[in-house]
Amino acid sequence: MNVREMRCQADRLTIIWEDGDASEYHATWLRDNDPANRDLSTGQRLIDAADLPADLTIQGGRYSAENGLVRVSFSDCHASLFPGDWLHRHSISDREAAPAALWEASTPGVLHRFSYPEVSESSAARLQWLEALAAFGIAFLADVPIEKDKMLEVAAMIGWVRETNYGRIFDVRAVPDSNNLAYTSRALGLHTDNPYRDPVPGLQLLHCLCAGSTGGASLFADGFAVAEALRKYDPHAFEMLTGTPVRFEFADAATHLWAQRPLIQKASDGRVEAVAYNSRSIAPLRLSFRHMDEFYPAYRQFAHLLRDERFVVSTPLAAGELVAFDNRRVLHGRTAFSVTEPRWLQGCYLDHDGLRSHIAVLQRHGSD
Repeated sequence: MNVREMRCQADRLTIIWEDGDASEYHATWLRDNDPANRDLSTGQRLIDAADLPADLTIQGGRYSAENGLVRVSFSDCHASLFPGDWLHRHSISDREAAPAALWEASTPGVLHRFSYPEVSESSAARLQWLEALAAFGIAFLADVPIEKDKMLEVAAMIGWVRETNYGRIFDVRAVPDSNNLAYTSRALGLHTDNPYRDPVPGLQLLHCLCAGSTGGASLFADGFAVAEALRKYDPHAFEMLTGTPVRFEFADAATHLWAQRPLIQKASDGRVEAVAYNSRSIAPLRLSFRHMDEFYPAYRQFAHLLRDERFVVSTPLAAGELVAFDNRRVLHGRTAFSVTEPRWLQGCYLDHDGLRSHIAVLQRHGSD
């Protein structure tokens, strides 16, 4: 992006780009991000805030269209050279988080199945799949080989597997004397996994190895969309759920885990950034009587919205299908299934950083 005009003030540099957009850069921010202050091989910064001059001001600047460099001179007699493209990429507007693509049961494309052979062989197809997962919080794959532990190869295309007390991979099937209702044939209401863990796993993968023939349909809902519906219909209930931490807990013979967090979590700018909902794992509430009297109506209203057909997608997972979803956004569940017929899914957890990293690398290098 070429520079059309530059304006230098003591405390800031303003750039008008060729498309007419304007960007402002703080004087100290520019000095802090001088490319000369970074190691050439790692790209990591060699200074910290204590090394920055106090009361720094900008003395002048110029742009060279020939090499695309912006030169900024400072009051401490230092001059910095910035690639114009770098400044454009790091403008404040570009750093603002894009809003999530909210969806309901009728939203086109939510159940789209990407092709595993294409995703595994083509970086362009892989990027489309990962971008769908990042935007919608859920993405399906079809034609994944029906092989035990195959999901580890799929997981490697997203990020790095997080091992928990359930192992690197966990088998979701009915077993005797299970330590979790997920390992029974019972129906499971919509929930997020492991809200009793700190931190909560960011992503979950489920690979169907054997579907069974009776019951066991998978259920999904966009928790962000449901939370925003609650905010619209009952702002007081929304604020009650975002402002009340509740305790979640899990215990078996070898493990005792607990954590405390609100059912709906907001970012500093007010956006919904996470949902933690699991009626199986919520511990007895430790609230005052008055607070209890306000919390339960809000909790019940959120629970009713999570049963609204407008939000809930129901789909059977056939053998060879895999679903990846954001465990801090998308709630999942299932209908009951027959214990006499085998139903076997394998699952694992990952974190968001791997997904973001893989997308950034594919975007940086282009796709075939």
